[in-house]
Amino acid sequence: MRSTQLTPRHFLDPRPAADAADRPIRDAVNIPLPELPRRTHELPPRHQIVPVVGLAAVADAAVAWLVNNGRRASIQPAWEYAARPDSTLIGHLWRPTAFLAEVLPQLSASHTVELDAPATRTRGALDLACGTGRDAVFLAGHGWHVTAVDLLPDALDRARDLATRCAPAIEPIEFVQIDLEKDPATIQQRFELIVVFRYLHRPLFPRFRNWLAPGGSLLCETFTTIHRARRGKPASDAHVLMPGELRELAQSLEIVDISEAWRSNAHTARLWARQPAEP
Repeated sequence: MRSTQLTPRHFLDPRPAADAADRPIRDAVNIPLPELPRRTHELPPRHQIVPVVGLAAVADAAVAWLVNNGRRASIQPAWEYAARPDSTLIGHLWRPTAFLAEVLPQLSASHTVELDAPATRTRGALDLACGTGRDAVFLAGHGWHVTAVDLLPDALDRARDLATRCAPAIEPIEFVQIDLEKDPATIQQRFELIVVFRYLHRPLFPRFRNWLAPGGSLLCETFTTIHRARRGKPASDAHVLMPGELRELAQSLEIVDISEAWRSNAHTARLWARQPAEP
């Protein structure tokens, strides 16, 4: 059983790493100011204000950089040093997809696995179009063995870096570069969970029946035509769902929950569907 856990934190500490290690700030994650440009995927969601803590000079510089690069940020005036570093916790500012965080406890209950039992197989999850790896790391932090797939090598490099920072609080993640629109047959194993967020390629839906283990779940969420009408993107019909279309795409699976709504600043369709259990 892992002795270290991922834990959400709320403040950005942009001090040099040595200073942060010597005197950590309570409820803060250290991302040194010079590293911010390559670690923006470790920040909170874009619609949230990033609260910055630490000594004025470096905190002010971090806020200025964030604002100049399209983020909302402000100085958090009330902060304190932690009594001592807690080596059992690895903090993070980033958040997983809200839909995944909402459903995962129910999935974990239905796929209970004692990970320290040598004869028991770890639950398998497939993260399609994983991007910079936040959902993959979140799943791995909850005991899932994740295969994370993306087309872009730079996104996979950032995802691997994030996984490295979060070790040893997570299960190992297998990162694979695949063009899902050209080589989906590369995926041949079966998974207890498939997640696909903010990505749409309709020909994948018939394949989910082959990729899901009996009783396994599919979680899917992406933009709708209503979102595009309001926000102007995604521009292509290939990347947005028509009203009611997601239900039609998933008709070969058992639908547990499905909805279309505005969520924060995005209108999305969400689906939780399940592979029928074998007799």
